[in-house]
Amino acid sequence: MKLTKKEICNPRENEVYKRALKFRKEIYTLVKGFPELGKFNMVDQLRRASTSLPTNISEGFRNHYYGKGRDCLNTSLGSIAECQGILNMARMEDYITQEQYHKFDDDAEVIFEMLLAMIQDIDRILEQHDQDEEE
Repeated sequence: MKLTKKEICNPRENEVYKRALKFRKEIYTLVKGFPELGKFNMVDQLRRASTSLPTNISEGFRNHYYGKGRDCLNTSLGSIAECQGILNMARMEDYITQEQYHKFDDDAEVIFEMLLAMIQDIDRILEQHDQDEEE
């Protein structure tokens, strides 16, 4: 049986969601300065990955099942990692400064760690539920 949440939370009150929204907004501002050559590949991919981040967090918070919520948060982990990969490439191509790179990478690491902690919390809840079911 799928374990349902006792309460469906509003993501707008969650710190990682707020950080993800801010990160997305700052990414959109950053890519405005990319050269024309990078606009059709890196810009589009970075916009999509950064947009996926808060939307999947929101979906995870609003999902009725712990497992589905965990899956959405895990997708957000992939999105933030994708952003970091593209930022690495943008730095290699000199589309962004070292300072910009470190700022965005540091922000991404904080979000990644927060998401990972949330996933681990859900894992503990699901493991406890499985143990209770066995007894």
